[in-house]
Amino acid sequence: MKILVVHPRLSVLGGAEQVAIHSLRAIVENGHQASLISERFDVATLENFLGCQGVLGKVDRLSFPVFNPFVRKGLLLYQQLYYFQRETRRILRDHRDFDLVLSTQDIGYVPSTNTRTIQYCYFPDYFAHVRDGQVSFWWNLYYSPARTYYHERVRHVNDFLSVSDYTGRFIRKVWGRESTTLYPPCPIEQYRSSGEDKKENLVITIGRIVPEKRMHDFLEIASGSPSFRFAIIGAVDGKNLQYYKSLKKKASSNVSFILSPLRGAKDVLRRGKVYVHCARNEQFGIAIVEAMAAGCVPVVHESGGPPEIVTGDVGFTWKNTDEAISHIANLFAHDSLRVELSKRALNRAAQFGSDAFESKILETLKKSVG
Repeated sequence: MKILVVHPRLSVLGGAEQVAIHSLRAIVENGHQASLISERFDVATLENFLGCQGVLGKVDRLSFPVFNPFVRKGLLLYQQLYYFQRETRRILRDHRDFDLVLSTQDIGYVPSTNTRTIQYCYFPDYFAHVRDGQVSFWWNLYYSPARTYYHERVRHVNDFLSVSDYTGRFIRKVWGRESTTLYPPCPIEQYRSSGEDKKENLVITIGRIVPEKRMHDFLEIASGSPSFRFAIIGAVDGKNLQYYKSLKKKASSNVSFILSPLRGAKDVLRRGKVYVHCARNEQFGIAIVEAMAAGCVPVVHESGGPPEIVTGDVGFTWKNTDEAISHIANLFAHDSLRVELSKRALNRAAQFGSDAFESKILETLKKSVG
């Protein structure tokens, strides 16, 4: 097979980039040809960050210059879409003979081509805040062409892959298309538990310190559990500094804040016994899998994709903070239960590892080519 992976912005270093690189690794390490369309990026930085050294040396990289806005203020979304589509079209004029196209960034970047195309989808409803009336008339006007454009891109896709069943239901609702769930690769090898003797009576959450991660709920849970230690591990940007300050002011004495890049969370996770996830309606939740790989028992909000990860035999879900408080108290009161759930969480996390993803994505690509 000769497969083209389209991922214009590989310098972001997030979950979507994990999908792109592990897809490429699955292709080349199984004897197939892989090409990659993207803007230029630092290969060593990306491979080191994702733990995939040497993969890109086996890939035919079809690169274009890094995006530079034509106008510094305004219309940034449209400038990006125009630029990436223009550069992709230019490259495809000279490189056409692919058996399959795999688009691993959002659907706005899927190319116009006669080659069979698969779109890996993280979140289809990009403009829900517009549709639900959460923006002004002028922002609605600004986003209107983009909404039309994104829906138009759907017809260029033959098959959809969704990051979770929850996302798949959105694809059906928003775009009227069916999809196949393929959970993203999680770097579980980097988070392996150091053993029970290293564990402390510590409850952890990880994430960007922003309102949508609902760190204020974590503080409420900590306040209702004064006998246990809690830690928030995350990073703060300038836009959310006031939110962080408000959290610090409200936090009870049993809460500590560890301001660190999310990659620096590994050692703390290995020491923790319980991981609490407060965000609502997330599409998946890689941090949950990483915590499970570190031996933490997950206690997650009962919404979105996380309940697909945390099945009943590996942890708990909650609808309100009182339920979360009760689950945590139960785990610390019954250590044998916690140890057993920790072992099950480790086994469950393995199902979301990079090897599992690579095996399934290769099977999917072969099936699509026929």
